[in-house]
Amino acid sequence: VPKGPEKDILIFLRSCDLHAVKRLDQIYLQNGVEDFYYARVREREKFILMGCESTCASGFCVSMGTNQSDNYDAYVKVDQDTVYMDVKCSQLNAEICAEAMTTEEIKVAEVTPDFVTENKEKVTLPKNLSNASFTDEIWQEYGARCIKCGRCNFVCPTCTCFTMQDIFYRDNANVGERRRVWASCQIDGYTEMAGGHGFRKSQGDRMRFKVMHKIYDFEKRFGYPMCVGCGRCDDVCPEYISYSNCVNRLAKEESES
Repeated sequence: VPKGPEKDILIFLRSCDLHAVKRLDQIYLQNGVEDFYYARVREREKFILMGCESTCASGFCVSMGTNQSDNYDAYVKVDQDTVYMDVKCSQLNAEICAEAMTTEEIKVAEVTPDFVTENKEKVTLPKNLSNASFTDEIWQEYGARCIKCGRCNFVCPTCTCFTMQDIFYRDNANVGERRRVWASCQIDGYTEMAGGHGFRKSQGDRMRFKVMHKIYDFEKRFGYPMCVGCGRCDDVCPEYISYSNCVNRLAKEESES
């Protein structure tokens, strides 16, 4: 889709991912100072929603209220050899309608998105978390299993942490660049400061920070949890540490206390 000298970016995603974009916008655009690098890409993005006819194995989007979305630019549904599209964005609509006139496989019509109404995995969020939850032994139990690979962070659609790297060029020692790169709060070195000091050195502390940030800190500040229930962190963990089970355990211990 042309837009000046550049083109818009079409991103195909699920409902939970579309809700994750709201979380990213909250951090990068509505958190006091607008992030220039994020904003210049964000304004070019168009979101194409893909429906979910059935639940995934580890997702719990229904529990998080992220299983349905209506703020998409277009919805696409594939039925055998035919593609049906409900297009809300006027710019996209003109382009897609023009393309649809040249092929019988694309149908532009009002089509109801497919949304799941029940997941195999269900999560109960704790209702009265407090700073006391930061000292529970649960974190040390999970920390003993964690190998600090950071995979849970890198697949999470709502993780926003980054770090800076200075790159020096071998062909000219006087030239280089400073790059902003994705980072993980679960790996060594992320919180290190001058003098070798660092926060959250144990894996239990890092696990606590990640989980509490997703369901407590972020919600306390912005009014809704950061986690969207995609379940990808459970899928990729090589030690089978389940984020959803951890949250359910916190809720259970809270109800029993």
